[in-house]
Amino acid sequence: MLEDRMREYEERLSLQEARLSQIPIAGPSFSYDRSQTPLSDPLMSAGPSNTFNPPLPPGSTPLVNALTTLHNPPSTSNPFPTDPSPGSGGGGPFDPASFNLSASPGIGMASPSSFLDPQILPPDDIVRDLLSLFFTHIHPWAPILSPTMPDFKPPWNIVHHAIVAVTLRLSKDPRIATTKDLLKQRAKQQVLAHAIESTSISSVQALALLALDLIGSEQGPSSWGILALLTRSAVHLGLAKEEENSSWAGPAPIPGLSRTSIIPPPASWHEDESRRRLFWLIYCLDRYACVATGWDFALPDSDIKRRLPCTDQRWALGEWFQAPQFQSWLVRDGYPLDMTVVSPMAFLVEALDLLGRSHTLQSQPLEPGDLRAVEGRKEITLQLTAAAKRWMAGIPIDSIEQTSMRLMIQAAHYSTLLKLNGNYAYPALSNGEAKEPYVTTCLKSAHAMAAIADRARSVGWANASSPVFIWGCWVAARVLFVHSFLNHHTQPDEDFNTIVSCLREQAEYWALANQYVKLLERAKRKWLNSLSGAGTSTSLPDAIHVLLDLRRTAYSAVNTNTQETPHVSPPDPDLSHLPAWAVQPGLGDLYSWFDLPAGLFQSDTM
Repeated sequence: MLEDRMREYEERLSLQEARLSQIPIAGPSFSYDRSQTPLSDPLMSAGPSNTFNPPLPPGSTPLVNALTTLHNPPSTSNPFPTDPSPGSGGGGPFDPASFNLSASPGIGMASPSSFLDPQILPPDDIVRDLLSLFFTHIHPWAPILSPTMPDFKPPWNIVHHAIVAVTLRLSKDPRIATTKDLLKQRAKQQVLAHAIESTSISSVQALALLALDLIGSEQGPSSWGILALLTRSAVHLGLAKEEENSSWAGPAPIPGLSRTSIIPPPASWHEDESRRRLFWLIYCLDRYACVATGWDFALPDSDIKRRLPCTDQRWALGEWFQAPQFQSWLVRDGYPLDMTVVSPMAFLVEALDLLGRSHTLQSQPLEPGDLRAVEGRKEITLQLTAAAKRWMAGIPIDSIEQTSMRLMIQAAHYSTLLKLNGNYAYPALSNGEAKEPYVTTCLKSAHAMAAIADRARSVGWANASSPVFIWGCWVAARVLFVHSFLNHHTQPDEDFNTIVSCLREQAEYWALANQYVKLLERAKRKWLNSLSGAGTSTSLPDAIHVLLDLRRTAYSAVNTNTQETPHVSPPDPDLSHLPAWAVQPGLGDLYSWFDLPAGLFQSDTM
């Protein structure tokens, strides 16, 4: 193809020369030397192309069919399956000789060392200390770097810059105590510049680590932009699909449009598994961020054809290995994963898959007069709740040695149950009346999260804390507050105070926790002031209104309450999306103290 292209250019140039030679020109003669003019063609830099494979036929279970009947839009992910203190702990003692940060940069791409600046990172010994902290405290719950040869010496590549950015929060080194923010900002800018200038596995690894830092620091436009760049880079590099198409069951698909390949196939088993784990980390970040913001997923279920990550032991052997293909637990119909084959990260993927399907279910609007659809939604909610409980009962959660990974899996699970049942537990105009079995599920899940958070203290938050775990604590504390408030209690539940205390302690490492603490404490203060008669208005304080409205996502709640606004007039409700069982007489009193429903507005988003 390239030879034909070159031949075409030669013929065109010859033709142009012949034409020009026949045109009389006043002045010096005109000549054209092709040897001095390089040819430019996008095809000259294109690598070999891969064949795109359409998704396989969907799996079939009663739960799958129920949702398919309820809602199956072409542009929205279906919530049910459509295809088959620094110290020891966490992942164990750190062994610098067991990790390698290198990866193939890809054909025609900038290498990981092309963005080197000795002025950006601190002295080499401090960088080595930060790398050690990373593999001890963060790598156990984000295990994407290959365990092969050591790479703990300068020049520091772009992945090292990202590690410095995400790990500075763990450092107690007095030499950088006053310069952490500056170092972090410079390292962040270096990673972003590299990601924009270069498309490679190394740049995407660095970008994923930077996303970890940003979602733990804040939930705003900066982190959304990073996640958008990260997910699109994953798609462009083809990380969502395995290289070998023959590994997928079913007849061979008819070849479709040829797609440009940006990077070469993995050169080794270590690199192959590194790409696989990198994709699953991006998947987890996408699911978490979208549930916390109420947005649609950037990586739809139908586009994912990936094997699960294998165990660290098999990864370290260097021999090619095929772990099971990813299928939602709902499709597998309860078939458990073998922990001797897959990494604990595979269980986190499954937990976030169930959470994501709950999010998609609740994102679909309901017509208030469609009683059949309303009852169908409630029935699917109960079925999905039961499925999530069976999944947790069937996984070897206590055998997962990495404390932070185990806590993230548990947080995602209980958040799924709270998200599914919160709106039904405290429906519109119930005045706190319990709705079973939803209330019991919510209370058991919230109390379980409080107990887990309390036990995690003994491990130390440097080993136990992560953005997903912090978000799980927030969801549980919010539901405990709603239950106490709507049931006329005089104090928040004691487990509410336990979770707030744990969040306050985790804020030392992740600023996200501090945002939730401020919101929860403000709501508690407004509530207690109202009970003591300190309030001067009968309207609902904004700090409480935000918590009671379970429509609000975590980000929406935090940013609505950034100021001390004691009282607001909430907007008129949009009845077009209210469940039929919530539309009752008396809406004029909807915003009185105890009549405000949990989950009033357009969706059931937690």
